[in-house]
Amino acid sequence: MKLVDSVLLSLFFTFLSVPPPLRLSAAIPPDSPIYDYDFEVPPPSPSPPPAASPNTTLEYMDLTLPPLLPTQSPKCSVHVLQRDFAHTVGSPPVTSGYIPPPECPAPWSRVVLELAGAASDVQKDRIAAVWLAGVEVLRTSTPFSMSPGVFWYVRKDVTRYTALLRHAAAFSMMLENSNATFPGVFSVNVSLHFYRGAVSFSSSPVSDSAAATGGLTAHPIIRGFYREPADLIIPISRPTAAAAGGGHWFRVTNETDRSSRTVLIPNNTYRAVLEVYASHHSDDEYWYANPLRSSGATLASDCLESKKPNGAFRQVVATLDGRYVGSAIPFPVITPGSVNPFFWAPVAAIGAYDHPSYDFDLTPFVGKLIDGGPHEFGLTVKECQPFWLVGGNLHLWLDAWSDAVEGGLIRYKVPPLRLGRQADWKNTEGKSEMEGQVIIRFSGWVSSSAGNVTTSVRHKLKFKSHVEVEEKGEMKTVEMEMKARTNLRIERDHAVVGRVVVETESPLNLVVESSNGGGGTRIRKTKLFHEMMEARSSAEGKGGEWFSTITDRQEAEGSVLVGEDGEVVWGSGETKSTYKYRDDKKCYLRTVNMVGGKVKEDEESSSCVAAAADF
Repeated sequence: MKLVDSVLLSLFFTFLSVPPPLRLSAAIPPDSPIYDYDFEVPPPSPSPPPAASPNTTLEYMDLTLPPLLPTQSPKCSVHVLQRDFAHTVGSPPVTSGYIPPPECPAPWSRVVLELAGAASDVQKDRIAAVWLAGVEVLRTSTPFSMSPGVFWYVRKDVTRYTALLRHAAAFSMMLENSNATFPGVFSVNVSLHFYRGAVSFSSSPVSDSAAATGGLTAHPIIRGFYREPADLIIPISRPTAAAAGGGHWFRVTNETDRSSRTVLIPNNTYRAVLEVYASHHSDDEYWYANPLRSSGATLASDCLESKKPNGAFRQVVATLDGRYVGSAIPFPVITPGSVNPFFWAPVAAIGAYDHPSYDFDLTPFVGKLIDGGPHEFGLTVKECQPFWLVGGNLHLWLDAWSDAVEGGLIRYKVPPLRLGRQADWKNTEGKSEMEGQVIIRFSGWVSSSAGNVTTSVRHKLKFKSHVEVEEKGEMKTVEMEMKARTNLRIERDHAVVGRVVVETESPLNLVVESSNGGGGTRIRKTKLFHEMMEARSSAEGKGGEWFSTITDRQEAEGSVLVGEDGEVVWGSGETKSTYKYRDDKKCYLRTVNMVGGKVKEDEESSSCVAAAADF
């Protein structure tokens, strides 16, 4: 392990001035045919993104497979937003206008959103999001930049939002950055790249970086839940009128704080999927390491825990008119300033630059949704502490051959997720365990121009957490495992015509040792193992089978010196990141070893033998 040169933060902002505050325009209401808003779309910026600053020398990377693109270059690209984020805390989202590209109108085979960012100087990591017509299309974090010259890219397949991209709309972004302590300004450009033509798996790469993948140049569009993009997308989030100081996302402070939005659903809706974003902050930044105890002394302040020791369990829950319709145990995204910032320079933690979203198929409830009345969609986080940011997008598929469809709920079985809780504490030492599982079942029918189709959903959640504290509160061990499996079955005329299975597993192991560093400081040594595994399979008709697996794994070890104010003064870190993708046609494997802030190994392979042998 090599020690990173001491990062004495005061050196970075003693001689640097802070840019003046920005004047940010108010956000614009979303362009939704459901609400019939009347607004003017501000023109998009006519200028291309500025050239990178001469001091932008270090790229912070997200180890993932880029979007799956056709073998040609983009048919056209649209630059939709450019902004420097400085003193933006409490400001509304910055807003620009989006107009569909006239030179390459829909249909598109792929649309890829690219966010290019640069940090002018030292700055903390900040949460950010991008919305189109009030619909969240990306939730992300900035890097924890430890020096000037940091830049990064986020590339995300946003083809599922095609219904919005077909029309002029407001494009907005939220990034609350403070320069009260750190001088870094985040400069961000957002562009959309439109592709036409068939998606190809040929061996002709579209770029040099794609050569190692044998033409597989990006993460495939999600199959099963989004076999085709929806016809209409309605935001389940804060309307712009209420977002003057907080963006479109809902802010949830406890499990009784249920945020909701009431909407009208078209009568010819035959399918519905609710997509939910959720991220944890402040007192719940380390919810996954939170012990369960009723009372007693708190642990060392740098041992990564929430203020209230209510245990390491959180559950994002969606409701329809107050009735449960879906939930997920959220993946614990470790943002670039969390645990040990030196783990995430220059390779980001899993999901940090592209936070995962969670899909709940609501098709069994379509009969309820199309009754002609308004319906309330609610979001909350069970057992949470302040605060979480949540928001949803309701994807709807409409019957073009009918003004109205019919439907009904056949089965609704929702037992509570009962957690077993055990805790044994004596002063600052002890251990706690939480464990539980639940199986949810829905089924419902919809009669449309496609016939009478029954959709059945079976969702199983399994959770286990172990938190142990030793050495008078100075050592903490965390073990967590989350598993989920969703089975979707589609029947027509009593015959199965389609199946989708999505399985996820997210183990996390963390060991934290804290000791006195002198002068009011603390030394924190950390070992971390984190993994996200996902398997998807689908079958439609005869010969329409498809599968994919993703394994994203990180192992890290290092130390930091934490000052009296809780800020990291210096540190070191080693991280090994391994990303593996496989489907019925291709394989992809990438391994990056980072030591002391420098990449020592970066290897790619399209060999399925290598991918199978790696782990």
